[in-house]
Amino acid sequence: MVDKEKGPSNDNYPSEKDDNVNRNFVLTENEQSILKKALRKIDFRVFPIMYLLYLAGAMDRGNVGAALINGMRTSLKLTSVDEGSLNSMFFITYVSMEPFSNILLKRLRPSIWFPFLGISWSITCMCIAAAQNAVQAILIRVLLGAFEAGFTPGLITYMGYWYTREELGPRMSIMFSALPASGIMNLLYGAIVLIKLGSLKPYQVIFVIAGLLTLIIGIISIFVIKDYPETAKFLTPEEKDVVVKRLVSSQGSAQKAVITLKTIISTILDWKVWAFCIIGTAKNNTIIIIGFIGPTIIKSLGFSSTTSTLLSSGPAIIGTVSTLACAFLISKYPYWIRLLILDLMSVICFTVVAFAKNRDLRLAFVFILGTSMYSSIPISMSWMSVNSGSTQKRAIKSAFYAMVGSTAGIFSPFLFTPSYAPKYTIGFAVAFALYGCSIVLTIILRIHLDRANKYRQNNPKDVSHLSTEEQRDLHDLHPDFRYIL
Repeated sequence: MVDKEKGPSNDNYPSEKDDNVNRNFVLTENEQSILKKALRKIDFRVFPIMYLLYLAGAMDRGNVGAALINGMRTSLKLTSVDEGSLNSMFFITYVSMEPFSNILLKRLRPSIWFPFLGISWSITCMCIAAAQNAVQAILIRVLLGAFEAGFTPGLITYMGYWYTREELGPRMSIMFSALPASGIMNLLYGAIVLIKLGSLKPYQVIFVIAGLLTLIIGIISIFVIKDYPETAKFLTPEEKDVVVKRLVSSQGSAQKAVITLKTIISTILDWKVWAFCIIGTAKNNTIIIIGFIGPTIIKSLGFSSTTSTLLSSGPAIIGTVSTLACAFLISKYPYWIRLLILDLMSVICFTVVAFAKNRDLRLAFVFILGTSMYSSIPISMSWMSVNSGSTQKRAIKSAFYAMVGSTAGIFSPFLFTPSYAPKYTIGFAVAFALYGCSIVLTIILRIHLDRANKYRQNNPKDVSHLSTEEQRDLHDLHPDFRYIL
């Protein structure tokens, strides 16, 4: 039996000393056939449980929007500041814990870390139903943020354990369709609030049922999640050999990857990382506005609580379809073009929602906004991830991307409280500013990455005198590395 901690013997796998860093691994015809079978197994055994956990996490942190307009606001006597704090305080711990999440992922292993997170936040979600006042509800949301913090950066890193950067793009788009799919739960919440569970109030029923669903998924994940391709029993020795060789050739072995202080510092000092983080903040801010505060915004247009709950699922339904469409239909276009198109769509939608007078027109563009905001999240994350150059740097970048992007959740909830209704002028102004920065930085990144590729192509540099470890420490600065636009 394979020791999960030590993994299988390395005798059957390519040595780090022998791999050609950042060079394509050429497969024979037989190996290509083996790889196709292996990828189908990975897609079936690794992907679904991570999708369900991501769906559950997004559902549990976002259901407060539906709860607010279904009795939570009046039962707990929440003020505008309390409502803002319910969301922003969640993101205080969510942001502060994210930088350490991938270190714990390596220390504890995915098969322990992800189930622990899912089960912990499911129980915490159910505990919100027991809150008797605003302070208790806010404190439980703070704890929820701490448990959910590790999942998104861990997910991005974990997917890189199994797929090369060429394979990641479409799969990440499918994975992040779970984010809008979680918003479709608002349709179910409209029915859930009618369910009588003892003396529980409608908003309490929402937290209990959502938490129970996640708890079931978390328990299942204990038996389903695998650590690394090297230790996966569902792969044959031949399949492991081909999968691991390709991964080691392109980014190094995830099992052997060690996050060092040197890598952390070099990543933090890389301006491209911060550019991607700001781009991500614009997208996350929109998710906060529509996902968390959407029901309140829609209710401010004059709809009832039940109708607002149901209508708030509209952007999520459209977003789910558009995110999947991006994975299958427009993946042939460069990342930067897709981002620019979606950002411009978001700006147009925000303009109509902020300034139009007709209620139905504003509602329609809230729905359309779901197309651009949800689709752009996996595209920006994937573009950053595939241009990391190593497993270690990807792990650090994903943690910082999630951390900086999530800061939108700290300030945005205070800009969309009922006291600013119905215009929400300041909130929309911040959204416009963030998208302006996102558009400019996307263009700058495109120009820089293209120039870097051309320079490396025209000015080849020999680094064969460096050890494999020293070459790996170059990450995306390795002369053989080519950025994907």
